[in-house]
Amino acid sequence: MQKYRYPFRPYPTGWYLALESAALKPGDVVPLELLGQELVAFRSESGVATIVDGHCPHMGAHLGYGGSVEGEGIRCPFHAWRFALDGRCDDVPYGDDRRPPRVGLACHHVCEDNGLVMLFHSDAGAPPTWFPPSIPQWGEPGWVGYETFSWKIRMHVQELVENVPDMAHFAVVHGVPGTPAADYEVDGHIYRQRSYIRESDDTFTTQEVHGLGLVWLHTGNDIVFLTATTPLDDEYVQMSLLFLVNDPQALDGKLSEGPLAVVAAIAENTARDVPIWEHKVYRERAPLVTGDGPINAIRKWARQFYEDDASAAAAAS
Repeated sequence: MQKYRYPFRPYPTGWYLALESAALKPGDVVPLELLGQELVAFRSESGVATIVDGHCPHMGAHLGYGGSVEGEGIRCPFHAWRFALDGRCDDVPYGDDRRPPRVGLACHHVCEDNGLVMLFHSDAGAPPTWFPPSIPQWGEPGWVGYETFSWKIRMHVQELVENVPDMAHFAVVHGVPGTPAADYEVDGHIYRQRSYIRESDDTFTTQEVHGLGLVWLHTGNDIVFLTATTPLDDEYVQMSLLFLVNDPQALDGKLSEGPLAVVAAIAENTARDVPIWEHKVYRERAPLVTGDGPINAIRKWARQFYEDDASAAAAAS
């Protein structure tokens, strides 16, 4: 049995990628195991993406295995009870009075934008106070995506976020030449950073971090990509790189050879972190030096996504 390695909870408050919109067509029912829960995503006949708890409140059947979409709801495969988009049971197809009982499926907050279905998590069940950004390149002529690469990794979502300001590792692990440095700003739930080479002031990437699950990166003018890290349980996350690429030579939504090679190289370079993440321990009071970058700044910013820590910080202020 693995020992939990972190001084904070496994499921920070915020938005997480559930699946790409293209993987959920009208009438589809998809079982998900995310955030330590068994869930079901389905798309109604009119096109609304919904995520609910996986098990029927009647006799416990899993709606992700044999459940079917009917109009603007989903029917259980066991006794055909139907649940509306808000999770409420709205039809029982048998019995004397045919009135459905006042039960339902827990329904999760969903945001669908940029070709992505995202769900919101709060340990306390609080509603979202912010939403993921719309990306202007999504759907624009000449832009192709997503080209997606994914890994299941034994780590916490905060490890990925702390990689953003970790300047020294860019040189050691990823081969960035010169002395990497960073300028950053904090804007509520958003952490923004420009990463550059100190000797030349050349920017090699800009990052915009929205909560601890979504990191949008820009590299040059023709590639934008999302690093989406979603907790699966208290040990593992699913990390995906989703690339949007400006490629005039693309054919039928497929990247041409040159851009495809570029994004594959970025994915390969990113994968160098994986064995480090999986086997490291978390140093809560790391003896950081100047060249490490603003790691303490992003750690301080990240506290707001742990509800107990955020409440304590508000009470102390």
